[in-house]
Amino acid sequence: MLNIEKKRLGKAEDRRISIADDIGRVYARYGLAFSIGRVFGLLLASDVPLTLDEIAETLGISKSGASVAARDLERVGAVHRLGTPGSKRVLYEATESMESTFAGTFARIQDSLHAMNRAETRLTAGKAKRRMKEMVEVHEFWLRESNGIIERWRRRRQSR
Repeated sequence: MLNIEKKRLGKAEDRRISIADDIGRVYARYGLAFSIGRVFGLLLASDVPLTLDEIAETLGISKSGASVAARDLERVGAVHRLGTPGSKRVLYEATESMESTFAGTFARIQDSLHAMNRAETRLTAGKAKRRMKEMVEVHEFWLRESNGIIERWRRRRQSR
């Protein structure tokens, strides 16, 4: 390989690692695992599916760490696994359907709503009950609006 080709590949790899680190930091800021965010960022920034070995090597993490992160991302629909015909080799790539990346957020909001509804029923009239009722209402509003946003996004994607 020519030195100029190595430099191009090196810059592309540096960009992918930079993107992976940036997304990892965002995930960590919101209480999710830094490593999961890095794996997701790398897969988002990759034009081709990657093996666990490639993920681990690129990010400088263990293969088991890459595997756990990839499985967690697959479970929430952010990435999917591709088999290789005639081989045990598994490849991972980011999904093309980005609305699935919000499924975890929607589930957390729904769980919070259920907990706050239960809390509101246990509180007696007063300031705390009014605050809890407000929290219930804002969560219900958020979920209603989110459904509309996802539907508008799907229509927009279909019209392209």
